[in-house]
Amino acid sequence: MGTQYVDDHRFLLCKGSTVTDITRAVSQPEARDELDALSVELTFTAVRNNNRDKYMHWYGIEPGDKLRVVNHGREVFSGVILTVGLDGAVTANDMGWYLTKSEIILQLADAAAPDAVRRMCAKAGIAAGTIDLPPTRISQVWVGSTPEQILEDILAICSAETGLTYRRRVREGALQVGPLPTVPIIAYHKPAENLGAFDITLAKGSVSGSDSMAELTNSVVLAAGGESAETLGRAYNSASIAKYGLLQAVETLSGDENTAQARQRLQTLLAQGDRIARERSVDEIWGADEVESGILLQFRQNSYGVTGVQRVTGVTHRYGHPHLMSLTVEDPQSPRAAGGGDAITV
Repeated sequence: MGTQYVDDHRFLLCKGSTVTDITRAVSQPEARDELDALSVELTFTAVRNNNRDKYMHWYGIEPGDKLRVVNHGREVFSGVILTVGLDGAVTANDMGWYLTKSEIILQLADAAAPDAVRRMCAKAGIAAGTIDLPPTRISQVWVGSTPEQILEDILAICSAETGLTYRRRVREGALQVGPLPTVPIIAYHKPAENLGAFDITLAKGSVSGSDSMAELTNSVVLAAGGESAETLGRAYNSASIAKYGLLQAVETLSGDENTAQARQRLQTLLAQGDRIARERSVDEIWGADEVESGILLQFRQNSYGVTGVQRVTGVTHRYGHPHLMSLTVEDPQSPRAAGGGDAITV
C-alpha cells in the first residue's frame, strides 16, 4: 500500500517455468485501464541494441510470453505479450484480452444471469470467479460472438433491472464480475523512505474536461423481441425533450415481463440515460496502485472543479521513479438533464 513503502515496480518475464526480472531493460512503462474495456493494456520499451552492440543483452522477448508486474511482492498486472517491435516497443494485455478475440456459440433459455456468465466462461475456456449478479433471466442465442459481446448484453439487461453498473475483469486467472464499488477510498503516495505518505489529491497537474449531451437519452421504448413489433411501454421526460430534443432509445425484451417489471426497467433506463455527461481529466497526479477504473476516489476540496467523491472511469499508470498517473473521472451523483417529472406508460 502507498502508506507503507516507496513504489518499486518490478517487471517479470515468464517463459514457461523460467522467470526473469527484466526491470533494468524497461523504460517508459504505461498501464491503461478503462472502465469500458475488458482488458488492461501495458506498453513499454525494452532495450534492444543487440544488433549494433554485441555486449548489449536482449532478453528474447516475443509474442506469447507472459508478463507480471509486482510492487513489493503484490501483483499489479499479469498478462500476455502481444507485439514486440524491432525497436523494442512491447505491448501486453491482461488475460481479459482473450475474451475480446475468441468467438463462441452460446444458447441460453431462461438462465439466471450468474449461471449464464459461468456457461459463457466454460465455452470460452476461462475460469469463472466471483459472479455477483442478480438472478435476472436470460433467453438469447449468440452465434459467432465474442465473450466480451455476450457479457455486455447480459450486463446491460442486469443494469436495466437493477440500475447498477457492473465491472468485469480477469483477476487471478478467472473472470470477476460485480457492481461498481460504492465506498470511496483515499489514495496515498509515499515519495521517499524518509518522507511520510500523503493524499494524492493534495497536488494535481492540469485539469480539463467537457460537458456533453452526445449520449443523452430522454425517451425509452420497450419492445417485444422476436418477429413481433409490439410496444410494451414507454418512459420519457418532457422537460428534457423540450430542452434537448427527442433522443429515444428502443430496448428489446422477451415480452414475458409483468407490468411491474416493465415499469421498473423503463424507469431505470430513463434515469440512467437522461443525464448530461460531465467528464474531467486530471493529468500528472501522484501514483497509487489501488487506483483502478471503477473505484470511487475522494478528492480534497480545491478550485479545479474536481472535488469530493468522483468515479474513476479511466486511469493511466506511468511506472517509474516517481510513479505518476493520469485520471479521467465523473461525478457519480450528476443530476438529471432537466426536470424530473418522468411519464411512464405500460
